[in-house]
Amino acid sequence: MHKQVEIRHLQLNKLILSLSVLIFFFLGNVTIHAEESADFYVTPILPTSQLSGTESYFNVSLAPNERETLKLTLMNAGNTPISISVTPHTAYTNNNGVVEYGRDAEEPNQSLEWSIDKLLATPGIVHLKANETKTIDITLKMPNKAFDGILTGGIRLQKVAESTKETEESQQLSIDNEFAYVIGVVARNNQEEIQADLTLLDILPDQMNYRNVFSAVIQNSFPAFVNKLSVEAKITRKGNSEVLYQATKDDMQMAPNSSFNFPIPLMGNSFKSGTYIAEINASSGENTWEWRQEFTVKSEEAKTFNQSDVTIDHSFNWWLIVVITVIIILLGIIVALLIKQRKFDSISKKSE
Repeated sequence: MHKQVEIRHLQLNKLILSLSVLIFFFLGNVTIHAEESADFYVTPILPTSQLSGTESYFNVSLAPNERETLKLTLMNAGNTPISISVTPHTAYTNNNGVVEYGRDAEEPNQSLEWSIDKLLATPGIVHLKANETKTIDITLKMPNKAFDGILTGGIRLQKVAESTKETEESQQLSIDNEFAYVIGVVARNNQEEIQADLTLLDILPDQMNYRNVFSAVIQNSFPAFVNKLSVEAKITRKGNSEVLYQATKDDMQMAPNSSFNFPIPLMGNSFKSGTYIAEINASSGENTWEWRQEFTVKSEEAKTFNQSDVTIDHSFNWWLIVVITVIIILLGIIVALLIKQRKFDSISKKSE
């Protein structure tokens, strides 16, 4: 008995040791990743056109056609030379209801009259020697025409890895995906506030991360942020009040002149063709919006989405096939016995 206790105690110690090594492995990776990423630093030098109360990003008020030089100080904190990619981007709203300043939307929004990335001229690639500090200039040229509201975006700074391998295109550059700085840029002609307004552009079957969702396409067509946005959505079959799917999310934000697909997940269920009703309520501060829209899911698009949904079990149900086969065999035997019985009864009657 004592020996069994010792064996169990030893097994427990091995299990604890294994879990400790596993935890250390994951924590160690996080720590090293953070240390390796922070090998350069960026500090904005605010211009005279900067509006008061904002220091971490560029927030300028300029006249039409005016130019402003935005300066950034870059510091290489490492002992080896590095190259930094400097790229301009126009802000958009991602499907999580978060404003992206350092990436480009797949397509420019149709309501966007001027994209700020087209108004910013960056140096492209900046080379820094070991422990070098350098100030770079980025030119912002305002549109010729005066506008109300704001233009917003960001300047993305990311280390690039130089490939010394000889190629037909001489030296190539690849982006280092580990770490990047994004410095926001907001430009305007005046400080008058614009009230944003939302519209529901469409409701359609869709997928996010290879999972079926209904997407409500919500549009902000005005040059102003929509802050503290809450959305509640419900999906029902036409002619039936039962709620099939619903989703609620708070504390979202929309960029000026942008749209995003608000997802209503099917939670692992398949799309079924037919006509549906979407009821969607949105609010931001004192502003509220209500939409009710009918839409149709076609059989072909339902089939296509269902086949690519990773949460739907597409494996062949052999057990069901076996059960059906057994039932068919049994029914066949029963039918054969009944026929045989009828023949036997018919022969018996004739013999009488």
